[in-house]
Amino acid sequence: MNLFVLSSRAICSSVFWDTVFELENIMVQTCNAQLLIPSARDLVQWSSKLPPLANRIVRKFVKSTTGLYELPPLPDFSDKPNVLVLIGISGADIELLSSIPKWRQRFDVVIAYVFDSWGTEIFPKSVYKLDHLFVALPEVVDKLKSMFKIPVSLIPFGADVLDQGSYQVNRSIDITSFGRIPEQYHGAFIDKFNQPGSEQIYYKSTPRALQEFPKISYEKRKDEEDTMLLFHILRLSKITLAFDTRYPGMRYFPYSFITLRWFYGAATGGAIVGKRPTTPLMDELFNWEDATIELPDDPQKSVEFVAELLQDTNRLQSIYKRNYVESLARHDWRYRIQSMLEAVQVPLPHVLSEELLQLKMLHKKWSQ
Repeated sequence: MNLFVLSSRAICSSVFWDTVFELENIMVQTCNAQLLIPSARDLVQWSSKLPPLANRIVRKFVKSTTGLYELPPLPDFSDKPNVLVLIGISGADIELLSSIPKWRQRFDVVIAYVFDSWGTEIFPKSVYKLDHLFVALPEVVDKLKSMFKIPVSLIPFGADVLDQGSYQVNRSIDITSFGRIPEQYHGAFIDKFNQPGSEQIYYKSTPRALQEFPKISYEKRKDEEDTMLLFHILRLSKITLAFDTRYPGMRYFPYSFITLRWFYGAATGGAIVGKRPTTPLMDELFNWEDATIELPDDPQKSVEFVAELLQDTNRLQSIYKRNYVESLARHDWRYRIQSMLEAVQVPLPHVLSEELLQLKMLHKKWSQ
Protein backbone atom coordinates (compact mmCIF):
# COMPACT_ATOMS: atom_id res chain seq x y z
CA MET A 1 0.00 0.00 0.00
CA ASN A 2 1.10 3.53 -0.80
CA LEU A 3 -0.58 6.13 1.39
CA PHE A 4 -0.62 9.82 0.52
CA VAL A 5 -1.85 12.71 2.68
CA LEU A 6 -3.08 15.81 0.87
CA SER A 7 -2.32 18.72 3.20
CA SER A 8 -3.43 22.36 3.49
CA ARG A 9 -0.30 23.38 5.39
CA ALA A 10 0.82 25.69 2.56
CA ILE A 11 -2.66 27.26 2.36
CA CYS A 12 -3.22 28.37 5.96
CA SER A 13 -1.83 28.35 9.48
CA SER A 14 -3.73 28.71 12.77
CA VAL A 15 -4.07 26.93 16.10
CA PHE A 16 -7.10 25.01 14.79
CA TRP A 17 -5.20 23.87 11.71
CA ASP A 18 -2.40 22.80 14.07
CA THR A 19 -4.66 19.94 15.19
CA VAL A 20 -5.19 18.86 11.57
CA PHE A 21 -1.48 18.96 10.84
CA GLU A 22 -0.76 17.04 14.06
CA LEU A 23 -2.96 14.20 12.84
CA GLU A 24 -1.37 14.36 9.39
CA ASN A 25 2.09 14.10 10.96
CA ILE A 26 1.06 11.03 12.94
CA MET A 27 -0.23 9.44 9.73
CA VAL A 28 3.07 10.16 8.02
CA GLN A 29 4.96 8.68 10.99
CA THR A 30 2.86 5.56 11.48
CA CYS A 31 1.79 4.77 7.92
CA ASN A 32 4.94 5.72 6.00
CA ALA A 33 2.72 8.19 4.17
CA GLN A 34 3.89 10.80 1.71
CA LEU A 35 2.73 14.39 2.10
CA LEU A 36 1.31 16.16 -0.93
CA ILE A 37 1.32 19.93 -0.32
CA PRO A 38 -0.55 22.08 -2.86
CA SER A 39 -0.31 25.87 -2.86
CA ALA A 40 -2.87 28.45 -3.91
CA ARG A 41 -2.33 29.97 -7.33
CA ASP A 42 -0.86 33.48 -7.38
CA LEU A 43 -4.12 35.00 -8.64
CA VAL A 44 -6.03 33.44 -5.73
CA GLN A 45 -3.55 34.84 -3.22
CA TRP A 46 -3.76 38.26 -4.86
CA SER A 47 -7.57 38.26 -4.88
CA SER A 48 -7.72 37.49 -1.15
CA LYS A 49 -6.79 41.14 -0.52
CA LEU A 50 -9.72 42.43 -2.60
CA PRO A 51 -13.21 43.28 -1.24
CA PRO A 52 -15.28 40.13 -0.60
CA LEU A 53 -17.44 40.34 -3.74
CA ALA A 54 -14.46 40.93 -6.04
CA ASN A 55 -12.56 38.12 -4.31
CA ARG A 56 -15.45 35.71 -4.92
CA ILE A 57 -15.64 36.67 -8.61
CA VAL A 58 -11.93 36.14 -9.15
CA ARG A 59 -11.92 32.82 -7.27
CA LYS A 60 -14.89 31.58 -9.28
CA PHE A 61 -13.08 32.45 -12.52
CA VAL A 62 -9.83 30.79 -11.43
CA LYS A 63 -11.67 27.70 -10.19
CA SER A 64 -13.42 27.25 -13.55
CA THR A 65 -10.23 27.68 -15.60
CA THR A 66 -6.94 26.62 -14.03
CA GLY A 67 -8.25 25.49 -10.64
CA LEU A 68 -7.55 27.18 -7.30
CA TYR A 69 -4.47 25.15 -6.41
CA GLU A 70 -1.29 23.86 -7.94
CA LEU A 71 0.77 20.86 -6.88
CA PRO A 72 4.24 19.62 -7.87
CA PRO A 73 4.19 16.48 -10.04
CA LEU A 74 3.15 13.36 -8.16
CA PRO A 75 5.72 10.67 -7.44
CA ASP A 76 5.65 7.55 -9.59
CA PHE A 77 3.07 5.08 -8.35
CA SER A 78 3.79 1.39 -7.89
CA ASP A 79 1.32 -1.38 -8.63
CA LYS A 80 0.33 -1.48 -4.94
CA PRO A 81 -3.00 0.06 -3.92
CA ASN A 82 -2.66 3.84 -3.77
CA VAL A 83 -4.64 5.48 -0.98
CA LEU A 84 -5.26 9.23 -0.68
CA VAL A 85 -6.32 10.84 2.60
CA LEU A 86 -7.53 14.41 3.04
CA ILE A 87 -8.19 15.98 6.45
CA GLY A 88 -10.06 19.27 6.56
CA ILE A 89 -11.79 21.57 9.01
CA SER A 90 -14.93 22.09 6.93
CA GLY A 91 -16.52 20.43 3.94
CA ALA A 92 -15.20 23.20 1.70
CA ASP A 93 -11.66 21.93 2.27
CA ILE A 94 -12.42 18.87 0.13
CA GLU A 95 -11.96 21.26 -2.80
CA LEU A 96 -8.22 20.68 -2.29
CA LEU A 97 -8.66 17.43 -4.25
CA SER A 98 -8.88 19.55 -7.39
CA SER A 99 -5.13 20.20 -7.09
CA ILE A 100 -4.59 16.67 -8.45
CA PRO A 101 -5.66 16.31 -12.09
CA LYS A 102 -7.83 13.20 -12.57
CA TRP A 103 -7.46 12.36 -8.89
CA ARG A 104 -10.25 9.82 -8.92
CA GLN A 105 -8.58 7.75 -11.66
CA ARG A 106 -5.13 7.97 -10.07
CA PHE A 107 -6.00 6.61 -6.64
CA ASP A 108 -7.59 3.30 -5.75
CA VAL A 109 -9.04 4.60 -2.47
CA VAL A 110 -9.81 8.23 -1.58
CA ILE A 111 -11.11 9.16 1.89
CA ALA A 112 -11.69 12.43 3.73
CA TYR A 113 -12.05 13.32 7.42
CA VAL A 114 -13.91 16.58 8.09
CA PHE A 115 -13.78 18.11 11.57
CA ASP A 116 -16.71 20.58 11.40
CA SER A 117 -19.19 18.80 9.13
CA TRP A 118 -22.52 20.51 9.84
CA GLY A 119 -22.24 23.03 6.98
CA THR A 120 -23.55 20.58 4.38
CA GLU A 121 -24.11 23.26 1.73
CA ILE A 122 -20.38 24.04 1.43
CA PHE A 123 -19.23 20.57 0.42
CA PRO A 124 -17.98 20.64 -3.21
CA LYS A 125 -19.25 18.21 -5.86
CA SER A 126 -16.09 16.14 -5.53
CA VAL A 127 -17.48 14.69 -2.27
CA TYR A 128 -19.72 12.41 -4.36
CA LYS A 129 -16.61 10.64 -5.69
CA LEU A 130 -15.12 9.76 -2.30
CA ASP A 131 -14.91 6.15 -1.19
CA HIS A 132 -15.62 7.15 2.41
CA LEU A 133 -16.27 10.32 4.37
CA PHE A 134 -15.48 10.45 8.08
CA VAL A 135 -16.92 13.12 10.38
CA ALA A 136 -16.59 13.96 14.09
CA LEU A 137 -20.27 14.77 14.64
CA PRO A 138 -22.70 11.82 14.98
CA GLU A 139 -25.80 13.95 14.38
CA VAL A 140 -24.94 14.58 10.69
CA VAL A 141 -23.89 11.06 9.63
CA ASP A 142 -27.28 9.92 8.32
CA LYS A 143 -27.97 13.26 6.63
CA LEU A 144 -24.65 13.18 4.76
CA LYS A 145 -25.18 9.57 3.71
CA SER A 146 -28.54 10.51 2.26
CA MET A 147 -27.23 13.63 0.53
CA PHE A 148 -24.04 12.25 -1.00
CA LYS A 149 -24.87 8.54 -1.44
CA ILE A 150 -21.47 7.49 -0.13
CA PRO A 151 -20.39 5.70 3.07
CA VAL A 152 -20.17 8.13 6.00
CA SER A 153 -18.85 7.13 9.43
CA LEU A 154 -18.24 8.74 12.79
CA ILE A 155 -14.63 9.22 13.87
CA PRO A 156 -14.40 11.20 17.13
CA PHE A 157 -11.47 13.47 17.81
CA GLY A 158 -8.42 12.18 19.67
CA ALA A 159 -4.99 13.20 20.91
CA ASP A 160 -1.39 12.06 20.64
CA VAL A 161 -1.58 10.21 23.94
CA LEU A 162 1.41 7.99 23.19
CA ASP A 163 3.90 10.83 22.78
CA GLN A 164 2.26 13.76 24.58
CA GLY A 165 0.14 12.12 27.32
CA SER A 166 1.04 12.38 30.99
CA TYR A 167 0.26 10.97 34.42
CA GLN A 168 2.74 13.17 36.31
CA VAL A 169 1.83 14.23 39.83
CA ASN A 170 3.85 17.43 40.25
CA ARG A 171 2.03 20.23 38.39
CA SER A 172 2.94 23.89 38.70
CA ILE A 173 -0.02 25.55 36.90
CA ASP A 174 -3.28 25.59 38.83
CA ILE A 175 -5.85 26.32 36.10
CA THR A 176 -5.45 26.44 32.34
CA SER A 177 -7.91 27.50 29.67
CA PHE A 178 -7.35 27.27 25.95
CA GLY A 179 -9.90 27.85 23.25
CA ARG A 180 -13.28 29.40 23.99
CA ILE A 181 -14.61 30.11 27.48
CA PRO A 182 -17.66 32.17 28.51
CA GLU A 183 -16.48 35.66 29.41
CA GLN A 184 -18.29 35.64 32.76
CA TYR A 185 -16.21 32.68 33.94
CA HIS A 186 -12.97 34.03 32.48
CA GLY A 187 -13.41 37.31 34.34
CA ALA A 188 -14.25 35.58 37.62
CA PHE A 189 -11.15 33.37 37.47
CA ILE A 190 -8.89 36.34 36.67
CA ASP A 191 -10.29 38.31 39.61
CA LYS A 192 -9.76 35.41 41.99
CA PHE A 193 -6.47 33.84 40.95
CA ASN A 194 -4.45 36.46 39.07
CA GLN A 195 -4.44 39.32 41.59
CA PRO A 196 -1.47 40.40 43.77
CA GLY A 197 -1.16 38.13 46.78
CA SER A 198 -2.72 35.09 45.12
CA GLU A 199 -0.66 31.93 45.52
CA GLN A 200 -2.42 30.32 42.57
CA ILE A 201 -2.50 31.08 38.87
CA TYR A 202 -5.11 30.96 36.14
CA TYR A 203 -3.48 30.76 32.70
CA LYS A 204 -5.48 31.58 29.56
CA SER A 205 -3.66 30.91 26.30
CA THR A 206 -3.86 33.47 23.51
CA PRO A 207 -3.98 31.82 20.07
CA ARG A 208 -1.90 33.21 17.26
CA ALA A 209 -3.81 34.82 14.43
CA LEU A 210 -4.90 32.92 11.34
CA GLN A 211 -2.38 33.27 8.55
CA GLU A 212 -3.68 32.66 5.04
CA PHE A 213 -1.16 31.64 2.37
CA PRO A 214 1.84 31.65 4.76
CA LYS A 215 5.10 32.69 3.12
CA ILE A 216 7.22 30.49 5.38
CA SER A 217 7.22 26.72 4.98
CA TYR A 218 5.53 24.59 7.65
CA GLU A 219 8.86 23.27 8.94
CA LYS A 220 10.08 26.82 9.69
CA ARG A 221 6.85 28.18 11.19
CA LYS A 222 5.57 28.08 14.78
CA ASP A 223 2.86 25.50 14.14
CA GLU A 224 4.58 22.49 15.71
CA GLU A 225 6.25 24.68 18.34
CA ASP A 226 2.85 25.95 19.49
CA THR A 227 1.45 22.42 19.64
CA MET A 228 4.38 21.20 21.73
CA LEU A 229 4.06 24.17 24.09
CA LEU A 230 0.32 23.64 24.53
CA PHE A 231 0.79 20.00 25.47
CA HIS A 232 3.55 20.89 27.93
CA ILE A 233 1.37 23.53 29.59
CA LEU A 234 -1.43 20.97 29.91
CA ARG A 235 0.93 18.38 31.40
CA LEU A 236 1.80 20.92 34.08
CA SER A 237 -1.82 21.93 34.75
CA LYS A 238 -3.87 20.67 37.68
CA ILE A 239 -7.15 21.78 36.13
CA THR A 240 -8.13 22.36 32.50
CA LEU A 241 -11.30 24.34 31.81
CA ALA A 242 -13.69 23.25 29.05
CA PHE A 243 -17.27 24.20 28.17
CA ASP A 244 -19.99 22.68 26.05
CA THR A 245 -20.32 24.39 22.68
CA ARG A 246 -24.00 25.06 23.45
CA TYR A 247 -23.44 26.69 26.84
CA PRO A 248 -24.52 30.37 27.10
CA GLY A 249 -21.61 32.67 26.36
CA MET A 250 -19.94 30.33 23.88
CA ARG A 251 -19.80 30.97 20.14
CA TYR A 252 -22.85 29.55 18.37
CA PHE A 253 -22.70 25.88 17.40
CA PRO A 254 -25.69 24.00 15.99
CA TYR A 255 -24.92 20.93 18.12
CA SER A 256 -23.35 19.99 21.41
CA PHE A 257 -19.92 18.93 20.19
CA ILE A 258 -17.01 17.15 21.90
CA THR A 259 -14.22 19.44 20.77
CA LEU A 260 -10.53 18.65 20.84
CA ARG A 261 -9.89 20.31 24.21
CA TRP A 262 -11.70 17.45 26.00
CA PHE A 263 -9.38 14.87 24.45
CA TYR A 264 -6.24 16.97 24.96
CA GLY A 265 -7.17 17.64 28.57
CA ALA A 266 -7.79 13.97 29.35
CA ALA A 267 -4.64 12.78 27.58
CA THR A 268 -2.44 15.09 29.64
CA GLY A 269 -4.10 14.01 32.88
CA GLY A 270 -5.36 17.21 34.43
CA ALA A 271 -8.87 17.42 35.89
CA ILE A 272 -11.31 18.67 33.22
CA VAL A 273 -13.62 21.16 34.88
CA GLY A 274 -16.44 23.12 33.26
CA LYS A 275 -19.71 22.34 31.50
CA ARG A 276 -19.89 18.82 30.09
CA PRO A 277 -21.23 18.44 26.51
CA THR A 278 -24.81 17.22 26.48
CA THR A 279 -24.41 15.05 23.37
CA PRO A 280 -25.04 11.34 24.15
CA LEU A 281 -21.65 10.59 22.61
CA MET A 282 -20.02 12.21 25.66
CA ASP A 283 -21.47 9.52 27.93
CA GLU A 284 -20.01 6.88 25.64
CA LEU A 285 -16.51 8.33 25.29
CA PHE A 286 -15.98 9.93 28.74
CA ASN A 287 -17.79 7.55 31.07
CA TRP A 288 -15.27 6.99 33.87
CA GLU A 289 -15.31 8.49 37.35
CA ASP A 290 -14.36 12.18 37.39
CA ALA A 291 -13.82 12.22 33.63
CA THR A 292 -15.29 15.71 33.89
CA ILE A 293 -16.28 17.84 36.87
CA GLU A 294 -19.25 20.16 36.57
CA LEU A 295 -19.03 23.82 37.58
CA PRO A 296 -21.95 25.74 39.12
CA ASP A 297 -23.86 28.08 36.81
CA ASP A 298 -22.83 31.02 39.00
CA PRO A 299 -19.26 32.03 38.05
CA GLN A 300 -18.53 33.30 41.59
CA LYS A 301 -19.60 29.99 43.10
CA SER A 302 -17.45 28.29 40.47
CA VAL A 303 -14.41 30.20 41.71
CA GLU A 304 -15.05 28.94 45.23
CA PHE A 305 -15.64 25.42 43.90
CA VAL A 306 -12.32 25.40 42.02
CA ALA A 307 -10.44 26.83 45.01
CA GLU A 308 -11.70 23.95 47.12
CA LEU A 309 -10.90 21.39 44.44
CA LEU A 310 -7.30 22.63 44.26
CA GLN A 311 -6.96 21.73 47.94
CA ASP A 312 -8.13 18.14 47.36
CA THR A 313 -4.74 16.71 46.43
CA ASN A 314 -5.77 13.06 46.69
CA ARG A 315 -8.72 13.48 44.33
CA LEU A 316 -6.66 15.42 41.81
CA GLN A 317 -3.82 12.91 41.76
CA SER A 318 -6.31 10.10 41.25
CA ILE A 319 -7.76 12.00 38.29
CA TYR A 320 -4.33 12.59 36.72
CA LYS A 321 -3.68 8.88 36.46
CA ARG A 322 -7.22 7.82 35.55
CA ASN A 323 -7.58 10.34 32.71
CA TYR A 324 -4.25 9.28 31.25
CA VAL A 325 -4.98 5.55 31.56
CA GLU A 326 -8.42 5.87 29.95
CA SER A 327 -6.99 7.98 27.13
CA LEU A 328 -4.34 5.34 26.46
CA ALA A 329 -7.09 2.76 26.08
CA ARG A 330 -9.45 4.65 23.79
CA HIS A 331 -8.54 8.17 22.66
CA ASP A 332 -5.20 8.14 20.87
CA TRP A 333 -5.24 9.37 17.27
CA ARG A 334 -3.75 6.02 16.26
CA TYR A 335 -7.03 4.31 17.11
CA ARG A 336 -8.83 6.77 14.84
CA ILE A 337 -6.41 6.07 11.99
CA GLN A 338 -6.93 2.34 12.53
CA SER A 339 -10.70 2.77 12.32
CA MET A 340 -10.47 4.75 9.08
CA LEU A 341 -8.18 2.25 7.37
CA GLU A 342 -10.23 -0.73 8.51
CA ALA A 343 -13.42 0.92 7.23
CA VAL A 344 -11.99 0.97 3.69
CA GLN A 345 -10.31 -2.45 4.10
CA VAL A 346 -6.75 -1.14 3.91
CA PRO A 347 -4.18 -3.26 5.82
CA LEU A 348 -2.65 -1.58 8.85
CA PRO A 349 0.95 -0.46 8.25
CA HIS A 350 3.60 -2.14 10.39
CA VAL A 351 4.59 0.96 12.40
CA LEU A 352 0.95 1.77 13.17
CA SER A 353 0.41 -1.78 14.44
CA GLU A 354 3.52 -1.51 16.61
CA GLU A 355 2.42 1.78 18.17
CA LEU A 356 -1.08 0.44 18.81
CA LEU A 357 0.58 -2.38 20.71
CA GLN A 358 2.65 0.14 22.68
CA LEU A 359 -0.55 1.89 23.73
CA LYS A 360 -2.04 -1.37 24.95
CA MET A 361 1.13 -2.23 26.88
CA LEU A 362 1.24 1.20 28.53
CA HIS A 363 -2.42 0.94 29.43
CA LYS A 364 -1.85 -2.45 31.04
CA LYS A 365 1.16 -1.12 32.94
CA TRP A 366 -0.55 1.99 34.37
CA SER A 367 -3.98 0.49 35.01
CA GLN A 368 -2.62 -1.98 37.57
